[in-house]
Amino acid sequence: MTDGICDWLKNFRQRFKQCSCVNLVWLINFFPTLAGFPLLSKKFSFSFWIVHTILFFYVYILGTVVYQMYFAEDFVDSINSFFNISVFVLIANDSCWLIYKRNNFNDLLKLVKKNDDMIIETGRFLDIHQKLLKSIKIIVIMCYMFHLVNDVIIFIPTRTIGMDDFSVVSCVGLEPISASPNREACMVILALQELTAIVAVCSYDVALLFLFSHTTAVFQILHEDMSGFCNITKTCHKSEEAYCKIKDRLNNIMFRHALALHTVRKVEAIYSVTIGVAFGLDAISLCLFFVLPLDVVLNFAPLIYHSLFIFFLYCFQGQRLTTASEKFETAVYCCGWEKLRVTERRQVLLMLKQAQVPVIVFAARVIPMRIHTFANTMQAIYKLVTIFKV
Repeated sequence: MTDGICDWLKNFRQRFKQCSCVNLVWLINFFPTLAGFPLLSKKFSFSFWIVHTILFFYVYILGTVVYQMYFAEDFVDSINSFFNISVFVLIANDSCWLIYKRNNFNDLLKLVKKNDDMIIETGRFLDIHQKLLKSIKIIVIMCYMFHLVNDVIIFIPTRTIGMDDFSVVSCVGLEPISASPNREACMVILALQELTAIVAVCSYDVALLFLFSHTTAVFQILHEDMSGFCNITKTCHKSEEAYCKIKDRLNNIMFRHALALHTVRKVEAIYSVTIGVAFGLDAISLCLFFVLPLDVVLNFAPLIYHSLFIFFLYCFQGQRLTTASEKFETAVYCCGWEKLRVTERRQVLLMLKQAQVPVIVFAARVIPMRIHTFANTMQAIYKLVTIFKV
């Protein structure tokens, strides 16, 4: 037993230290595997989702309905319950994605792995590749740490200890929850429900950030490769052998660029709706945070922190992807195409036309995931809050 634990810890330490695409996929699949629903498994596991769904509906749906029917006194109480509805929609949104999009996610991971393998096969810019993978690992760990602190350390104790402060009947059928052992049983139910919800939401967030970050890294290396291509075009007139190497490198870059664009389209296809729902919830939650009384919204402060953190991080990663693709476009134009033969010039022109189309991921196929979206939303919320405060 002890030897098995030591071997597991040793293997965990080794994989955690290594920076590779395979180990990053292992890292984002770590908590889902512990919870019993590994993202990479073709066989679907029902045990976690049965427990999660029962507790989820019992705490949020039944609790909110009973509160609105028997305990809500005025319009403010009804508005306060929106935060519970918002948490419900957020968890349901991420959970449904993990259930229904797992096969699409696995197909997308194959594209990611193929992008990564082709970078390694070229043998160029491997040091930059390692640095970018290390930065991706830091982003993933940062996301895990945020959920650990914000959700586990802050929200779960607040939710279980102050169960009467959330405009919801916390444990229907266990009244009175002020007496023992009903209160302890309710605390266990709430903690378990929140823990399963945190695992689902964190798994979704980490998977999305990994895909965005890795695709951005692919475009950054393409930019480096295309910038280096400019230097070798100077030797294209020296020999036929040198020109063949240039043709092979150009074909390789074109294929990797087309694969990267296909990856972006796949990411948008499987994430567009869920990100759109998340953006809408984030905007409404932030508006209510500034409008409702402070003593009410402080109970849901972790939800606000999550909304702000994820909203910014999604927009930031989307902006990085767009910026990296724009740099690649500039590198293609400055690659020294005028020194190439007609056939290769046509290839460069085709690649340039593809690169000139902005690589922007849209939430709900409408909202661009860019920094200006985050800034404009914050500005609009500030104006709305100012109107209410006047």
